[in-house]
Amino acid sequence: MRDLIESGITAVNVPEEMGGFEATLEENTLLLRIIAGGCGSTAFTLAIHAVLTGSMRSDLSAAVRERMFSAVRDGAFIVGPFTDEGSGGNWVRPSTVARREGDGFVLDGLKHFATGFDAATHLVVTAGLDDAHLEPPFNLAAFFVEKPEQGVEVTAPWSGFALPMTGSHSIALTSLHVSADDSVFPDGLTPLFVMARQQWGHYCFAAVFLGLAHRAYELAVERTRGRSTTAVADLAKLPGIQFAVARMRSSLATMDALLTEYATRHVDAGDDLPAFVADTCIPKYFITNEAEHVVATAFEVIGGSGIREGSRIGQIWRDVKAGPLLPFTNDLAREYIGKAALGISPVETPRWV
Repeated sequence: MRDLIESGITAVNVPEEMGGFEATLEENTLLLRIIAGGCGSTAFTLAIHAVLTGSMRSDLSAAVRERMFSAVRDGAFIVGPFTDEGSGGNWVRPSTVARREGDGFVLDGLKHFATGFDAATHLVVTAGLDDAHLEPPFNLAAFFVEKPEQGVEVTAPWSGFALPMTGSHSIALTSLHVSADDSVFPDGLTPLFVMARQQWGHYCFAAVFLGLAHRAYELAVERTRGRSTTAVADLAKLPGIQFAVARMRSSLATMDALLTEYATRHVDAGDDLPAFVADTCIPKYFITNEAEHVVATAFEVIGGSGIREGSRIGQIWRDVKAGPLLPFTNDLAREYIGKAALGISPVETPRWV
């Protein structure tokens, strides 16, 4: 992450009027695809920062916007732990509580997957206001703060076989004081702002796993060319190898076209917010699942050497497994896409009738 900060990549979303590049959503996805080819963990950690800095350029209050992007321009790295102990990936209904106290708030709760926490200089923290007049999900609030020395503690260091270097720890917020000036959006409007920027999360996450699939394909081709075994003089001449490479190449071309289409033409929420959110699910759902198939095929082409500890294809195979589990998960994505196609509101209550 230090290398990315020093190169200026973490500052690409700084607005032009503040001396920044103001990268588009498509440009963010291209960067993430390239970086994922080198390291999935690095790309996914950067994706969180990219989603936050890219999605909130136009929605913040003037004071928070100035503070956030001045910090990013000077090398700040922002993360956002949104997965709560009591509500999981349902980020619009957090179990973390924000109580009003004086001219600010006190936050208490347990959050998981604080991706990039080790490298973070600043946090965007979500919580549910305990105001009686604000019913969930409209009690959702978000705060932009410098990474505090007190009130936030890592309770369970994160490790895992997929994306193992993201530092996605579990953290406890204990009587964490934040100022009213740290509030990112007006009371009651946070979930609407977040949903209107869902494309940033879906497309940037998809880009990471597409980048992993591209690298897996490249490894399979590199490993096959000029390779022989005791039974076959040239593996590249085997029909099975050729067919597998063709399938991967076709899948990658489809995923490339889909992500480019959505990252350039499906970026504004318009008047029908639920339908827009459902629309953004399509590339995330398709790419994260299809990337798994490409990587599995590449693993088969490379063969048993991929099982060895430290093999690049082995780590990619483990990393790509995380894609369908990220919000929106497969079930939720299918629900939103299907209901939108059938003209049913995905936020109707009850959900199932």
